[in-house]
Amino acid sequence: MTEFTIDCGDILLREYRMEDVDAICALTQQPAILEFLPDWNATKEQRLDWMANYELVENKQFLQAVAEDGHISI
Repeated sequence: MTEFTIDCGDILLREYRMEDVDAICALTQQPAILEFLPDWNATKEQRLDWMANYELVENKQFLQAVAEDGHISI
């Protein structure tokens, strides 16, 4: 399966990758982020676990369901 992307012209949105963990950790440790999202305060090991066992798995399942059915029911 190819990577899911959305091209918005000025920005390209794409799925998370395992190599994004360091950037995600740096982003979520910024005071402005933690002020409004205190639950995002996590260690790198916790982020790796989240990426490997939840985020990437659930994104793959979602994209597979859309590919099989052609649309999403909300």
